[in-house]
Amino acid sequence: MYSSRRLVKSGDRRAEQAPESEVTRVPRTFWVGLAAVVVYVFFAAVLGTLVGDLAGDDTAELALSHLIPLPIAIALGLMFVFRWSGWDARRVFRETPTPRLMPRRLWLVSIPALMVALALSQVPFISWGDQVAGVVVIVVLATTLVGIGEELLLRGILLESLRARQGELVTLLGTSAVFGLAHVVGSVWAGVPLGAILFQVTFLMMNGSLLYWVRRVTGRLWVAMAVHALTDCLLYLSSGATSTSEALMQQNETDVSTMWPAAVLQTLLIVASLGGLISVIREDQRTRRTRSARHDDPSAAAPTEG
Repeated sequence: MYSSRRLVKSGDRRAEQAPESEVTRVPRTFWVGLAAVVVYVFFAAVLGTLVGDLAGDDTAELALSHLIPLPIAIALGLMFVFRWSGWDARRVFRETPTPRLMPRRLWLVSIPALMVALALSQVPFISWGDQVAGVVVIVVLATTLVGIGEELLLRGILLESLRARQGELVTLLGTSAVFGLAHVVGSVWAGVPLGAILFQVTFLMMNGSLLYWVRRVTGRLWVAMAVHALTDCLLYLSSGATSTSEALMQQNETDVSTMWPAAVLQTLLIVASLGGLISVIREDQRTRRTRSARHDDPSAAAPTEG
């Protein structure tokens, strides 16, 4: 059996996965991961909206739509990972950070740094004097649950189900596309115009690709959860919105001249997302070459200790 240490240093992501022949109670396939996301969307978007409609004001709507259905959805996701699926839960939550792979691609560290900087750029636009402590607490709790839930399902369960059988390009594109499309239900329900929905899906797909890199660069899913939660929290507080679609619409209508730091950071992140796309394409090419060489000359990848 070939050493996983040697394969990881060469940048082969499959080295961290169980053998393809591994038998689990639930197969690691895209459709299983997608089904898990659909269940989460039902709780977050459908049930959340129905419960939120019972509220009498925006704050109560935010609380009811997030603090009731999301803990249930997250609990179901954790039960799936740790009890029902039979998967190795460690691979859902962690992996070898890209700076420890070869090539190291240290420039990717800029992605989580830029995402945190972009989130913090919203702070000057928050009217702290007008904020009510109780509302801030609800926003923090709600966005924390969103960060945990969406990352657990998208960059956790769905990513692992895709990576088990696909390369990193498909994993990146698949998780990003589902992330963007998963928000359509809430936007349609809220009556958001079609053009705005298309903008949101495009924006969120790019954001999903960046969160994919946050997980990979740090090697920890919880970091992606924290960055996601921080981004949503400060966006909601600065815009006064109570949903992602509302926050994005208000941000799109904001005078760019007053938010040029955010515009610069967003431009850099767009460039970084394109660079990340090229990076995974080249990574898959290296993986295929490594496998081909190992198949043609098994002695070239001799087993190593450990």
